[in-house]
Amino acid sequence: MIEEDRRKCKKKKNNKDGKESIDVSSSKTVLIFKLVVIAFVFSSFLVLSVCFVNKYKIDNILSINNIIAYSDEEEEYYDRLKEVYNEYNDEDKEFSELVITSTFTIIQMNVQDFSFADMTKGRMREVADLMLDEVEHEDGTITYTAKGKEAAKESLAEYFKQFDSDLEEITRKRMANDVFDYIDSYLEFIGEAEDEGSSSSCDGNSYWWPIGSAETTTENGVTFASGDPVASTITATFAGDDSVHNGNHGAIDISNGNGVGGTNIIAAKDGVVIYPTSEELTQFADNGYVGNPEGGGFGNYVVIQHSDGNYTYYAHMAQNSITVIAGDSVRQGQVIGKMGHSGSSTGTHLHFEVRAGGNAHANRVDPLDYVSIDNPRPGCVDFSLTSTSLSKQEFISKMEAYCTNSGNSDFCTNFSSHAAEVYDVSLDSGVNPELVVVTAGTEQGWQKCGGLYNFWGIGIPNGAGCSAGPQLTSLAAGIREYASTLAEYQPGGSHASSIEQRNQEREEAGCDDAGHGPPGSLAGMQSVYSWIGDYRFSPGSWGMGGCVYLDIIYGSGYCSTQSVCTNYSSCPSSSATTVCEQNDYTAWQLQEKLELRNAIFGL
Repeated sequence: MIEEDRRKCKKKKNNKDGKESIDVSSSKTVLIFKLVVIAFVFSSFLVLSVCFVNKYKIDNILSINNIIAYSDEEEEYYDRLKEVYNEYNDEDKEFSELVITSTFTIIQMNVQDFSFADMTKGRMREVADLMLDEVEHEDGTITYTAKGKEAAKESLAEYFKQFDSDLEEITRKRMANDVFDYIDSYLEFIGEAEDEGSSSSCDGNSYWWPIGSAETTTENGVTFASGDPVASTITATFAGDDSVHNGNHGAIDISNGNGVGGTNIIAAKDGVVIYPTSEELTQFADNGYVGNPEGGGFGNYVVIQHSDGNYTYYAHMAQNSITVIAGDSVRQGQVIGKMGHSGSSTGTHLHFEVRAGGNAHANRVDPLDYVSIDNPRPGCVDFSLTSTSLSKQEFISKMEAYCTNSGNSDFCTNFSSHAAEVYDVSLDSGVNPELVVVTAGTEQGWQKCGGLYNFWGIGIPNGAGCSAGPQLTSLAAGIREYASTLAEYQPGGSHASSIEQRNQEREEAGCDDAGHGPPGSLAGMQSVYSWIGDYRFSPGSWGMGGCVYLDIIYGSGYCSTQSVCTNYSSCPSSSATTVCEQNDYTAWQLQEKLELRNAIFGL
């Protein structure tokens, strides 16, 4: 049964109000359906502005620029949907819309040339009524049809006949299952969002418990054990107040009773492997004892460098179990080896270290500040500069879904139709393809800049034209140039010291954590990449910042309460923007990217 409380969807609702716009001024197959479905929900519901829109504050990214034009058929579809929606009582309004939208999406994916015009009000009512014959049980849960789940699926399968008489029975049944999965996934998503108080930004705790699940999946030849981890126990703490470590451990030890090679070890976060540098360093025997010098005492081990400047160590792994080598890019949840008993070890276990901000011994920090055995797969999704958690097919599917549901022709023509190229070139260049797409959207509305492939505003000073930047003649060239620019914001890059200084200043000033971060993080990059200006310039402009942005961030009229500068060549010191105003501008820019990423990729 679908037994999620529909009333989760009864937040304040913003009805669709004609055309919507996205601010760009600042800078068919169903593959693993539950992974794809959230992208469909977000992209569809971004347009519809249903129950969770208010939570993500989509209105922050609306502006006067780049109106998304919907076809007359789409406009008429949404008008019909609104009429049908209003026919139901308050208890059923949001759920009826969810049922109709989910079913419409499934039909579009499976029936060739099915259009917005084909989804008539009669068909909308018919499918809504199939699911709204609800029963409330004694335990308070809701079953959305008195017929029962299987009977409702049979009714849906029969309903699909009217759209294409050639649809095979097995296809119609699969479509019915997909509708239920769609609804389940959405209700589960908003339920988790309420329970966790989540937002579209990341709270920083994006590291996973390094013990993998027993079950594995394979994507593009890479093995993942990203399900619930097998049971394990912390047998030694960071302090190491035991007879073996004598108060000098610098890691946590994790063990279970599965023996050598019985437990998958996974990458706790996306990153690049820097050790082992050869296969010979993965072949130490599982004959550990205190003082065994093999592998420097670590035996067989892996070191991963992460984009936030941190390093993770995975030691004492089983002989010949390590699956990665220096230079490999790894994704969170990827199997990197098996638990073993190599090196200076008293038994089968994983020695897990986190080194923050550098790879020196002195940089070791308590891993339990980053991972939790009680919350092994935190819902926080980090927006990496360099890698993505999406497989190529997932990325392509989500791009196509957003193209279909947004109707943005520039996105469809310049990016969605080249999704495979964007994915491949981005990862080959060391940049997250999600970030490539999202930045192109927020900076240039996915439009070519003066006929050039500079979708990211690369090298164009405020107020200058497109010709002031690099003359990029292909999408691939643009992505590579953007990746090269981003490298300057990584640890060791030319902007790293500026990011560190800005991070420290904003920390000391007590500014919102969302507006700053270390080198290698999106917040750190954005703190230097986007700059509101030194003064509260009024009235300002999109190119010159100041009060144009501050009045958006803090509310209309904010600048009227502050000292402002009307002549930028002679601004009084009292009109200088504060550290936290600059910080909040960074946070606003970040939020814009995070929301657009959420709308396109469901992350």
